[in-house]
Amino acid sequence: MSERLLGAVVGMHGDDKGLIMPPSIAPIQVVMFPIAAHADENVSPEVIRIASELSSFGLRVEIDDRDVRPGVKHYDWEIKGVPIRIELGPRDLAEQKLLVTLRTGGKTSVGIEDATSSVKDLLESISDELRSRSESLVSNLVRPLPVESISTIQNKSDIEEGQVYEIAFDGNDSDAELLEKSTGLTLLGECENHFDEPRKCVVTGKLTTKRQHIARMY
Repeated sequence: MSERLLGAVVGMHGDDKGLIMPPSIAPIQVVMFPIAAHADENVSPEVIRIASELSSFGLRVEIDDRDVRPGVKHYDWEIKGVPIRIELGPRDLAEQKLLVTLRTGGKTSVGIEDATSSVKDLLESISDELRSRSESLVSNLVRPLPVESISTIQNKSDIEEGQVYEIAFDGNDSDAELLEKSTGLTLLGECENHFDEPRKCVVTGKLTTKRQHIARMY
């Protein structure tokens, strides 16, 4: 992953509490905390067993067995953006349950017997939540370029600062250079989701369904 892409991920998904790493790229997807392990000698071995089981199914798991308060552990891993934090203490073990905290918000309990399938489902739900958040953010941020053709741009002051525009563009490198020079904006790349109906390319005028984003770079 490039530094630019990593920066985009941090900027898109981070919050006031720190990073929020999408499960697909998180170096650590799950961190487990043994709680009050001194009160029950079976807690730590069970944490190790569950972590090993999760790892065997391809999940990236870490155990935090530091001798510090649970709140400190939660803070440290929350700021790092780990998608899922799992606690297991004597009471949880007796009830055969795990207390799960999601980085996107909220807590839930899952059965130890179903730990692997439950954690996989929760990671998928986190991915869906982050995708939904980013799509909502982009939809509020992106708007159509206020002209249908660059030939009609009268003044670059018509272009708003901090705004991302979508355009129909299907030109070559020379067309792209002309577009950027005329608008003072930079092409960010072609979108995966094309326009439903063909539109005129803002440079060449030919019909295309290709959607591109363009914005000012600093």
